[in-house]
Formats: sequence, structure tokens, C-alpha cells
Amino acid sequence: MGETSTDDFDRLVRDNQRAVYQIALSIVGSVAEAQDVVQDTFVRAHAKLDRLSDPRRFRAWVCQIARRVALNRLRSASRARKREETFAGEAVSVVDVEALAEERDYQRSVYAAIDRLPVKLREALLLCAIEGLEPSEVALMLGIPSGTVRSRLHSARRQLLERLSP
Repeated sequence: MGETSTDDFDRLVRDNQRAVYQIALSIVGSVAEAQDVVQDTFVRAHAKLDRLSDPRRFRAWVCQIARRVALNRLRSASRARKREETFAGEAVSVVDVEALAEERDYQRSVYAAIDRLPVKLREALLLCAIEGLEPSEVALMLGIPSGTVRSRLHSARRQLLERLSP
């Protein structure tokens, strides 16, 4: 990418941080983990900036890095969780249902339904429906055809409706 000043890179981070965060969150499902993925992504991007041949493709490039970092983190967490369950058994969580408001219950069920979507569908939904990005932009970020993004978005919405219908 040639010489990139610290100010230029800071601008690129600011311009792309939200999209990178949404990709990370859609994969890892945890705000704290997603924030760690964002940080790791931009550290890696900065270290490999000289490998980017076309600066106009920075967003797509950094989003691909984020996706790989998040998937790796998810795999590592899954392996660690399996090891913990072997030693500790199943963890039990108690929720005081009476203390939760009806609106909060619905919000939780929506988030839970989104979390249960396959990663590919969740990515498309969060980037298009939540972030407001166009399918063509998301396609470029993920390196897939825009028709595939639209198909994933449609499938994600259909599955959410099925899961949230009484």
C-alpha cells in the first residue's frame, strides 16, 4: 500500500471499525470478545498493510481479516469450553423470570434467535439489516456474490420469523 501515515491508518480504523465490529459480533456473539477481535484485526492489518496492493479495497481486506480472527477465536473458545465441561460438568444459570419486563423478554428472545442463526446468515443480517450496508458492500467485504448475500439475508429473516412466531 506504500507509505501510510499514522493519521491515515487512524482514519481507516475509524471508517471501518463499526463494520469490523459487526462481523466480529456476528461470529463470536459476545461484546467483549468482539471488541478483542476488532483490536486484534486492526493490529494485524497494520502489521500487514504493505501487503495490500489496492488501497481502495482496504474495507474488504480488513473485514476478511476480522472474519478469520473471529472464527479462530470462536474455535479456540469452543475447544476451551469442551475442556471445562469435561472437568466441571454443565453450568446452571438461574434467571428470575418474574423480575424481567415483557419487553425485555421479547428483546432477549430476538437476540437469542439471532445468536442461533448460522454464522453466515447472522453476518448478512447484522451487516445489512442492523448496520444498513447494501448487499453489494457486504459481498465485497466477505468476498462472495451479492446474490449470495441477498439469499442469506432472506434466509436469516425467514428463520427469525419462524423462531419468533407464537
